[in-house]
Amino acid sequence: MRKSLLFTGAIVAAVVLSGVKVYADTAADIEQYYATSNTVAYDDSYNTGSYPVITAIASQPGTFGGRYFTGWSLLVADGSGSLDLFTTASILNTISTNSYTTPAVGDAIKVNGFWAPYHSIPELAFATSSAHQISYSANYIFKVSSGNATPATPNFTINQINTPALVTNQVGVAGWYIEVDNVTFSGSTGSFQSVFPNNSQANLVDESYTITDSTGSMEMFDYVTSYSTSAALGGTAVPTGACNVYGFLSVYPSSALAGGGLPEFTAISIVVPEPSTVMLVGLGLVGLLGIRRRRS
Repeated sequence: MRKSLLFTGAIVAAVVLSGVKVYADTAADIEQYYATSNTVAYDDSYNTGSYPVITAIASQPGTFGGRYFTGWSLLVADGSGSLDLFTTASILNTISTNSYTTPAVGDAIKVNGFWAPYHSIPELAFATSSAHQISYSANYIFKVSSGNATPATPNFTINQINTPALVTNQVGVAGWYIEVDNVTFSGSTGSFQSVFPNNSQANLVDESYTITDSTGSMEMFDYVTSYSTSAALGGTAVPTGACNVYGFLSVYPSSALAGGGLPEFTAISIVVPEPSTVMLVGLGLVGLLGIRRRRS
């Protein structure tokens, strides 16, 4: 009995000293307590009874904008934060424990992978051989259920997110699927001021745009070569008026275009308000002005 207690105490002490948890964790715990390349279990059911849910798909296998993509980039959130799951179709086919080969928004999942942040994006990656990771045999993605409600999309202004400390902080907004409203586009050079480039046309200059709202401006990087959603924008018109953008944040320190390490926004989708919606808003304002005049 004494030996058992001593052994248990040693495990607890080791965990406290190392700052590493030994059970399934939330996104916030993974971001705070684990060193790069550590194997982690992303599954908050131990604490809350619920599982992380896919909120957006930034990339998926297939041909988009003239480029063939082989991988998945899944933004997955729980109550504490959000992570990006980055894997290829072939690895997903190998590590899936219940024939889970076509992820979808609203899927609740539990995951075992290794912690691999990339450009300040909190990311889990996966492997199928020891050449990639020692604990590769423990990697899996398991679908628990589908059709689940996704968390409300956090809404920010540019001034709120164009801060390196907020994005690079251990538990910041990087990795979240977020929304920025009423932005305008400008800044691209060459032939792509009015039309987004496809894969064969893209380069670092033409992929860089400036998005501006009433609070400030920041870079939007049209990441055609890495995300199928960005490539799918190729050939479509750059909005000429105010629109809403949905996507995620990263930091690319080595890029001069990113201002020496400033955050950049990658769009998953761009929504231009319908003219009828704008008209209704206008009519509502006119009605309010009428009411105000009558009351005065």
